Amino acid sequence: MAKEKISEIAYLKSVGPKRAEAFEKLGFHKITDLFNVYPRDYLFNTKIDKLSQYIDKNVVICAEIMDKQMPRRPNHPTRLLVSDGTGRLAVLIWGNAFYREKQFLVGNKYLFWGKVGFNNFEGIVQFDLRDHKKYEAGDDELLKYPYIPIYILSQELKKTWIRPLILTKIIFNAIRKCSSDIHENLSPEIRDENGLLEHKKALLRLHFPINLEDVEMSRQTLAFEELFYLQLIMALKKRKVENQETGIVFEKTGVRVEKLFHELLAFELTDAQKRVIREIRADMKKPKPMNRLLQGDVGSGKTIVAVFAMLVAIENGYQCAFMCPTEILAEQHYKVLKSYFDKLDVNVVQLVGGQKKKMREQILQDIRLGKANVIVGTHALIQEGVEFKNLGFIVIDEQHKFGVMQRARLREKSSQNGLNPDVLVMTATPIPRTLSLTVYGDLDVSVIDELPKNRKEIKTVIRRESNREDVYSFVRDEVKKRRQVYIVYPIIDESEKLDLKSAKANYEILKKDVFPDLRLGLVHGRLFWYEIDDTIEDFKNGKLDILVTTTVIEVGIDIPNASLMIIEEAQRFGLSQLHQLRGRVGRGTEQSYCILLADRLDDTSRLRLDTMVETTDGFKISNVDLQIRGPGEFFGTRQSGELKFTAADLIKDAQLLDKARHSAFKLIDEDTQLRKPEHECIREHFFKVYKDSLGLIDVG
Repeated sequence: MAKEKISEIAYLKSVGPKRAEAFEKLGFHKITDLFNVYPRDYLFNTKIDKLSQYIDKNVVICAEIMDKQMPRRPNHPTRLLVSDGTGRLAVLIWGNAFYREKQFLVGNKYLFWGKVGFNNFEGIVQFDLRDHKKYEAGDDELLKYPYIPIYILSQELKKTWIRPLILTKIIFNAIRKCSSDIHENLSPEIRDENGLLEHKKALLRLHFPINLEDVEMSRQTLAFEELFYLQLIMALKKRKVENQETGIVFEKTGVRVEKLFHELLAFELTDAQKRVIREIRADMKKPKPMNRLLQGDVGSGKTIVAVFAMLVAIENGYQCAFMCPTEILAEQHYKVLKSYFDKLDVNVVQLVGGQKKKMREQILQDIRLGKANVIVGTHALIQEGVEFKNLGFIVIDEQHKFGVMQRARLREKSSQNGLNPDVLVMTATPIPRTLSLTVYGDLDVSVIDELPKNRKEIKTVIRRESNREDVYSFVRDEVKKRRQVYIVYPIIDESEKLDLKSAKANYEILKKDVFPDLRLGLVHGRLFWYEIDDTIEDFKNGKLDILVTTTVIEVGIDIPNASLMIIEEAQRFGLSQLHQLRGRVGRGTEQSYCILLADRLDDTSRLRLDTMVETTDGFKISNVDLQIRGPGEFFGTRQSGELKFTAADLIKDAQLLDKARHSAFKLIDEDTQLRKPEHECIREHFFKVYKDSLGLIDVG
């Protein structure tokens, strides 16, 4: 019991009960938990007589206060005259003078963190204070190092008056107290193969480096470890599928497939589509369940690839499920699939919320009896009461919008007679390679990296409010050519909190004052899905000239005659979302345009919009998006248990990820259950840190 108390953060010097509560809210309970809080920056540890070497740098000095000079005028700094034995310095402190008078006492010694400058008026070195800490026992040990680490402070820690230098001292105390508890978590063989440091050495060098070269070498070691264990998870998942799950062998291709390609398609497949179809067909012939991610930019032709795969499954006597994240997207896919399958004597049904009871019961019966060959739906597919007769193939569209449990439940419904279905995961959100290996590392990946040959690149421009009349004039020009226009707004209703243009209010203005002679429609997320669908159908059939909308049309809408997309308040949309919206035009043979209406641009929004103007390549755009948002937010919502990197950087660690993946998959090939003595440290660390938090499969 006593040993357990010693290991609690509350018993660490400079913490105490209140600060321990703040740490616990952040997930830190044990002293050793603090080892994985990595520095965000380093300060030069120096003496006053050397400050001239560090102009415009942040440094730490240890000095005694000799005198105080209170400001003579408002908004002037308090001056502390300090000395460290090598010289004297005026430390400038900005802020409440009365508060500063009581905070600093003459004769006391402090650690001062500040930025070094040069006062040209007085001709002296100037020191602007950023943080301080009263000197106490043990600080001489901290000051032995030439670089002092600084850590990111959360709001929880700030509430308890933990300032940067105090947090540095707390982590320093933790490492000094419990460094013997730092254990290795990679085998010597893996370390040597990849040129890595021992874990303990990397951790100590990262927190207290002797030189800056130590920092990057240590970071790479710790980053490799993070990536390695995530890839270990992927390797185990993949091995489980390969070794424990029996799939369906789809032997026949069938006459329907021949008819699709030779009679029904009015266009020629791209080389990329043909390559992907070959990859999928090869998987479907194997006795192991396919788990494949299909990436393709907007308009690249993923749907027809899915149609092919489903036809193969149907020809072999199995049902197919096509799961979508929203009802409007399910409706659009249902119509597209039905347009193909009706001509091939394939029964397609749709299962979504809001259907009448009698209709729903009939659909459920058709699914249960196997009369329904293809079932298109939302999460309604995984609800109780939905029973498949012989589900053999699953397509999950825009799958990052689904939770892990939702996907698992659909697979559970499909397992019958010990056979597992093939799964094709599709996304129109291009994913940077490093991120796809991280999130979908257990899947095989196919990429459609080619657009149909008759597509013209969408011309994209940025326009300001002052250009609005010219934009409206261009709208009229496009409508005169019998083309159609989307106008997208960021919100549905006007809001006092958000100073943004709304779809409903501006629809009325556009309809009455701007385009009274044109035909306008309105869709947004508060309408029923069938209301949205009716309006989109009118737009598709040429009954509307302009569709005023929010982001409900972001995916799944294919109207070749729409040639102009206007995005209002474009600076408020994410880069991936802008790219998806733009993908609603340019789907025909005519030249298409995207106008980004935006004012009040900061640096980030300027980068997003400039990227949109410079390229239509979704994979280039996704890399910029990853840089802006970081991996944890790339999909809009964090994936539970995934992408929690402290040392790894998916933007610059691509090669490191490849090495980590190679080592992890090689290890599982050689020792699937991690039973060999040399892998004991890996097994122990894996079960201790990763198994529960990521909901992993058992490795035995």
